[in-house]
Amino acid sequence: MVTDLKYLQQMTGNNNEIMKEMIELFLAQLAETQVEFDSLLVKGEWLELSRLAHKMKSSALVMGIELMANEMIELEVLAKEATHPEKCRESIARFNSLTDRTREELENCLASLA
Repeated sequence: MVTDLKYLQQMTGNNNEIMKEMIELFLAQLAETQVEFDSLLVKGEWLELSRLAHKMKSSALVMGIELMANEMIELEVLAKEATHPEKCRESIARFNSLTDRTREELENCLASLA
């Protein structure tokens, strides 16, 4: 498993409705972020790419996805340097792979919260 929802459970007081809302928001954010990462990379907008990675890192930590948070830390630093577009591309590819696994786990979690 890539997700660990202990922090989310603690933060929401185990309130299933609030957890569902936050998971749904995160899933939407994942989809938007995937599109935005690709667009920013193509345009070479390094500062915005770094900012988005920073934002995604925080969201991943709330959902207990340490692998994704660590990947976002790496992408944030790489994008700030703006000297390794290929490494940024690889980092985004790893994020996309994690996103697929994360989405599946969180959708299963949503089904159990219903």
